Amino acid sequence: MASITRPVVAIAGATGHLGKHVTTAFLSSTFQDKFSEIILLSRNESCLFQPSSSQAGVKLSTRRYNEDNLEEALQDIQILVNTVGLAGHDFGTKLVDALPGTNIRVYFPSEFGVDHYAHDFAHPEWQQKKKHFASVQRVVPHMKICRVFSGLVLKDMGPAFGLDTQNGKYTSVGSFRTPVSFTSVVDVGRTVASLATLPAEKIPDVVHVGGDSRSVAGIAGIMESAGAGRIDIDCLPCERYKKENIAGTLSRPESYVWFLMGDGGIAHTAAFLGNDNELVNPGQRLWRWKTVEDLAEETSGQPAKDVGPGHK
Repeated sequence: MASITRPVVAIAGATGHLGKHVTTAFLSSTFQDKFSEIILLSRNESCLFQPSSSQAGVKLSTRRYNEDNLEEALQDIQILVNTVGLAGHDFGTKLVDALPGTNIRVYFPSEFGVDHYAHDFAHPEWQQKKKHFASVQRVVPHMKICRVFSGLVLKDMGPAFGLDTQNGKYTSVGSFRTPVSFTSVVDVGRTVASLATLPAEKIPDVVHVGGDSRSVAGIAGIMESAGAGRIDIDCLPCERYKKENIAGTLSRPESYVWFLMGDGGIAHTAAFLGNDNELVNPGQRLWRWKTVEDLAEETSGQPAKDVGPGHK
């Protein structure tokens, strides 16, 4: 029987892009002894997470689920982490139906990116997340729901964010000195695992973290020093850009992201949206946050050349 002092954690989407890193964090030596069992929720018979030898000290199991047995699959679980991407929005709908029949005390919904509650952009992806959150609040009002916002994915620092290092051109909408927060997917996983170790009453409703917060000008200087060569910065007026590029519904949120980068909407710092790094990783004693300098050193000043923002 599971320990009454150590909770059982379930991770939905555990073999996905972000889910793998969340799972690895929970199974790490730093956090694994804080949980009595870690359950991977999977639809796919072939999608099995293979723990390393250093992750052998925790009870790890996989539960299959489908549209008809999700409530059953969520029994005897105290903490649920949802890393299922928006392509699996049907899972979110089924989850809302299943939650009232469970004893889950803490729920981390699939956020882990830009805080879309801090602005009024009605993008479909963000609207879907808002709808899911409101639905969960309605059906299980007693449950602790913790939304974790980690800014932009560090490894995706590239043209999709207006940072075309390969061609020596950065584009800033508004001020190129406004900080922008980036977090590695590894550190996102650690953040969730750390929060899950806290008593439910001490887990905030909203958490903002940033592995590093740098301005477009600051990033350019770091990449130049690491070997990128000269980088020119083109500044676009905020209101003009907003009028010309954010007038209708877009298929992806990149245009919104460009605007928010210059507007402080992705600045997880005390002066803007706030920062909870010390809550999850006091004094960096649990791990060292990966920084823009680390990325620059790894890539010789040439980070992601043609990829878009990371999606779960």
